[in-house]
Amino acid sequence: LLALLITIFTVLIAVTTLVATFAGRQSELALSLSGEISRRKCTEENLRRSEAYLAEAQRLSRTGSWVFNVATRGVVHSSEEHRRLFGFDPKEGMPVWDDWVRRIHPEDRERMMDTMEQSIRAGTDFELDYRTAHPDGTIKYIHAVGHPVLNASGDLVEFMGASIDMTDRKRAEAEARESERRYREAQAELAHVTRVTTLGELTASIAHEVNQPLAAVLANAEACLHWLDRESPDLDGARRSVEWIIKDGKRAGEVIQRVRGILKKSDTQKAPLDVNDVVNDAVALVQRELLRHHVSLRMELAPALPVVLADRVELQQVIINLLINGIQAMQTVTDRRRELTIRTHQNDQILITVKDCGVGISAENADRLFNAFFTTKSGGMGMGLSICRSIIETHGGRVWAEPNLPHGAVFHFTVPLHQEDAL
Repeated sequence: LLALLITIFTVLIAVTTLVATFAGRQSELALSLSGEISRRKCTEENLRRSEAYLAEAQRLSRTGSWVFNVATRGVVHSSEEHRRLFGFDPKEGMPVWDDWVRRIHPEDRERMMDTMEQSIRAGTDFELDYRTAHPDGTIKYIHAVGHPVLNASGDLVEFMGASIDMTDRKRAEAEARESERRYREAQAELAHVTRVTTLGELTASIAHEVNQPLAAVLANAEACLHWLDRESPDLDGARRSVEWIIKDGKRAGEVIQRVRGILKKSDTQKAPLDVNDVVNDAVALVQRELLRHHVSLRMELAPALPVVLADRVELQQVIINLLINGIQAMQTVTDRRRELTIRTHQNDQILITVKDCGVGISAENADRLFNAFFTTKSGGMGMGLSICRSIIETHGGRVWAEPNLPHGAVFHFTVPLHQEDAL
């Protein structure tokens, strides 16, 4: 009996120990499972938060991500923003490949498909620009980049990439180009008005330039008649008179042609030019103004200058404007000789300098002279020098001014050499 009781007691202790051990393990397992569940919930929450952040970042940057399966020729992943770029509702299911293709603009479709096929065959990155056409007529400009994904065996299985919405940038670039075009048109219009206004001031000089060869034509014509009316007509003298008539007629025609060129309203037409020829043409047009204001002109033109690529009329306009400004700056000068100097010089560019001995310019105004609507003249508009700067900068040069101590001002501008001569 005692042995039986001891056995029963031992069995009870063993069973109790086993039950306690099992209960402890179950408790540990429950705690472990609870912790794992908490960790998974936390991970899922972080994942959802990351996905939300990524989706928001893609929405703000208008960038969509995608994955294309090479074997099935289908999109296996497309972010919400990527679907919006193609006009699909992100809440609907994944579109089939043919639906994606149909949303590509018809003019870009073949080029895009060829690029993708070439990248699949070569297993290389690709980058291309194309447009998507939505059912409502919306056009999106897309910039896409793709990268190949290889398996463990090195075989191409997928392409993953991103598509960026470039529509707003394209629209901004188009608006900027349109604004630049309108600005250029306005500048050209204003430059034309300024040329016409300048010609109004130079009317007397132009008339003088035309009258000289016309008077010579009449004189030579009378001389020709005189040689012919002699008892023995002097044919050699008559021939010389006719040759002079032709020469003076061409001179008059050249003056009229220069005036017509300045009046002509047309786009910039750059051609190889000899700067000295342009200077001489401009000086001829302001000759009367020089005489009227008792201004002597000294010309220091460097010989054998290389040609420049420029618009003759616009370059002539700049020179005339600077010469007229110099003449007007010396109107009030009475205590010294009124002298205007124009000089051409070559370094890495062609440098043209116009120097006067007038009232001069202050240091604070030197940097503002070429600003639109800034003028030191009581009746000036402040556009002449601004237009000069615009013309010279369009030609790739620069223009600036500085005091001519002790009296007057010096204006410089440069014009790049014609590329063939620069080489």
